[in-house]
Amino acid sequence: MKFTLKLVISYTALWIVASAQTPALPASSIALSPAIIMVRCKPRQSTTQILTIVNHTASELNFDLATEDVVVLDGKRSYSPAGRIANGIAATAVMSPASVLVKAGGEASVQVTLTLPPETGQRAVVTFFRGGVVSPANGAIGLGASLGTLITFNASNDYIVDAGPVQASLQTPAANMILSEELHNSGSEPVVPKGVVVILNASGKRVGKALFSPQRLLPGERLMFAATNPAQLVPGAYRTVSSFEFEGKVLTSAGEFTIPD
Repeated sequence: MKFTLKLVISYTALWIVASAQTPALPASSIALSPAIIMVRCKPRQSTTQILTIVNHTASELNFDLATEDVVVLDGKRSYSPAGRIANGIAATAVMSPASVLVKAGGEASVQVTLTLPPETGQRAVVTFFRGGVVSPANGAIGLGASLGTLITFNASNDYIVDAGPVQASLQTPAANMILSEELHNSGSEPVVPKGVVVILNASGKRVGKALFSPQRLLPGERLMFAATNPAQLVPGAYRTVSSFEFEGKVLTSAGEFTIPD
């Protein structure tokens, strides 16, 4: 009996050492950096940025570059190919080189030069890397991929953000309450509001605090900002005070909700 026990322990120890010494296989992926670039400039000024794409796959990849304007319609983002809209930024894009071949495990960098037109309400573009795996047999592209870098421009101090009413989701035993608030960028420049909300009970005592997940708001864009209360609340009436900071300004608003019995 003792002999058998010693054999089991010895075998188990050997398996643990072997597992610890076996490296995990790296996950295949394609990475583009930076993901977001913020530029402060005046109309007619140019900026040159370097974008780098890294190939963490076992295949050779080919990418063509294209820059498109980010257009906000009815509070939502869409993309417009270069030259489609008047005074667009994408039409000024110069990419060098205009296409890249990235070997397996390698990387490639591209210079993108953009000029802010003298009269434009546009404040963002996306430079896309579009392509995929190169077939060694015929040079065809398969398994397509598309990655993009968002480039935003700030040209003035016209920062205006409006807040909608605070909305509270239903609290359940399995899920805490989520407080959400829609923000609208009614100014002419991009902003990244960072916010917090506090919860007060009927007597004015603070019983909760949560952070809103930050998001980028382009001019004219509307986005819902959400914060999850970290604790369960007892039934009753509550008030909220939320505060968002952006570009040296503070936006504060109040709300209320009730948790039923």
